[in-house]
Amino acid sequence: MKKILENTLAFFKKRFKLILIILVMALVGFWYMQSRASKQIKLTFVSPVKEDIVSSITISGRVDAKEKARLRFAAGGKLVYLGAKEGDTAKKWQSIATIDRSALQKQMSQNLNTYMQERNSFENTQDSIKDRPLSTTETRAVADEQYNLNNKVLNVEIQDIAIANTTIYSPFEGIVTVAPTAVSGVQLLPSDYFEIVNPKTLIFHANIDEIDLYRIEKGQSTQISLDAYDGEKIDTFISYISYTSSESTSGTVFLIEFPIDSQNINKYRIGMNGDAVIKIAEKKNVLTIPLNCIFERDNKVFVNVKADNKEQKIEKEIKVGLESNDKIEVIEGLSESDQIVLPE
Repeated sequence: MKKILENTLAFFKKRFKLILIILVMALVGFWYMQSRASKQIKLTFVSPVKEDIVSSITISGRVDAKEKARLRFAAGGKLVYLGAKEGDTAKKWQSIATIDRSALQKQMSQNLNTYMQERNSFENTQDSIKDRPLSTTETRAVADEQYNLNNKVLNVEIQDIAIANTTIYSPFEGIVTVAPTAVSGVQLLPSDYFEIVNPKTLIFHANIDEIDLYRIEKGQSTQISLDAYDGEKIDTFISYISYTSSESTSGTVFLIEFPIDSQNINKYRIGMNGDAVIKIAEKKNVLTIPLNCIFERDNKVFVNVKADNKEQKIEKEIKVGLESNDKIEVIEGLSESDQIVLPE
């Protein structure tokens, strides 16, 4: 036994390098096979299904009102009457606010006195020349007096307009959504304003890119989701499409509007943001596959399908129809029994 052990040790000593090389090669081979196996992609397959599909466009916008007015005084002044505060309801032509008109009324009296002086002078001139012919110089002087009289009349009328504009009125029935003050007696600046909104005319408006304009028309069904009310849907429709374009950061756009069938301006407040999903088309019970399964080449559409019940794939050309956000209709080339490759 001792001799056998000695012979074995002698064998390994003589062939140590060879044995070491074989061992290293075996380990490298094992690592390579494991790495290759780990890199093999495990394919996931799905089958086409029959279901309803809806094609739509989603655009962002905000709540507004068709009847909305900002009312301000042409010039600043002391507020002497406040007829409605923020949150109050105002009737059509109701006076909202009045600024001090005493200085304007004094100016009106002064303008009237100047007018009367000019008129008296004009009438005296007319009396003095009515029975004799006039020279060219006199004719021009009479015309100048007529012009002066006309200007004094205009001054009175302008001052009357200024006095009338010391009160602002609501142009329609609505709610005061903005007021610069809640009390009278304060000094208003020309930039201060009152805002009146008719809650019966609430709308959601948004801009649509010109490349999508051909896909929409008035009356198309739409659902609005406001950021403030997650999960709540407002059913509406397209009521207006602008005839002229405007420019935005995304390019040329057109304004579209959707009525909000609610007068609750305390809930649907002006300026709230949200999304409108416009229904373009809908099909019932058609064959569909996930949109990310298709790819295009040479103006043709393809999918990868399972090959001969093996874990392999082959390309197959198909014809497609209606497209939603995540699904697409298959018109030709697939059946419910097919298995297509689902991309990772």
